[in-house]
Amino acid sequence: MKKANRMNMKYFTILALLTAILMVFSFTPLGTIPIGPLSITLNIIPVAIAAIALGPIGGLIIGSIFGLLSFLQCLSIGIPSGMGIVLFGINPFLAFVQRFVPRALDGLLVGLVYNALRDLFKKYSAKNLTLVFGSIIGIILAAAGAVVISTGAEKNRLAEAGQSPGTAFIIFGIIAIAVGLAIIALALVNKFRSPAKKESKLMPECFIAGFLSAFLNTAFFMTALVVLFGHTEYVQKLMDGRNFLMFIIAFVGVNALVEMVVSTIISGLVGTALYGARVLPVNKKEN
Repeated sequence: MKKANRMNMKYFTILALLTAILMVFSFTPLGTIPIGPLSITLNIIPVAIAAIALGPIGGLIIGSIFGLLSFLQCLSIGIPSGMGIVLFGINPFLAFVQRFVPRALDGLLVGLVYNALRDLFKKYSAKNLTLVFGSIIGIILAAAGAVVISTGAEKNRLAEAGQSPGTAFIIFGIIAIAVGLAIIALALVNKFRSPAKKESKLMPECFIAGFLSAFLNTAFFMTALVVLFGHTEYVQKLMDGRNFLMFIIAFVGVNALVEMVVSTIISGLVGTALYGARVLPVNKKEN
């Protein structure tokens, strides 16, 4: 009974801390970097940590809180969202769905995937799985960076003299490619290094969870935007005749790349540190 109470106390303590961090991020400039109608948000990191530390239910709870706080931004509570304010004016209910559901679903799915990865890494060779998943993430980042660079080049080509709106796209595209290649290189080094050397204590599944939290958040958020508001004049103007994929790349290319890189690194390091400090797992049966 006492052991169960201690686990429950740890569970709710972590839940409360992550909620507090989300509120700080949402109500202060610390967690949001506005860029045009969108923002680079750090709120995806507590969602990833919740999925790592507390599993699918914890991820769902923190993701739902993130969704609620995101909706409040449509009401200019916290850091206002220019897009959210416009969408709320068009249809308040759909604006709530578009803000809430993607974030809740993100936390739930990341928790499910993380649990599955934990089982895989226990059952199979960590080196082989690190190579596979590291290569997948690296290829996605590198490919996305290449597309963003081409988008930035097109923006520069169409720009008026003295202006270069695509420069930021090109810079972040190059960074994304470099990070992607670095991830692949690290995965290869981990795979083929001498077995006599000490094994790394880094937990690849934590880094993968961080990547997925950012990746799925962007995918779900933009899909909901197009599905729920794609018929409106506001979104049609933003899409400017582009198909769904090119719209996402052109609209959130830099934002999404930065979020994926930051979330992958921070979530991976924090998750690994929590396990190293024996704060995790919450359920001792996982040991």
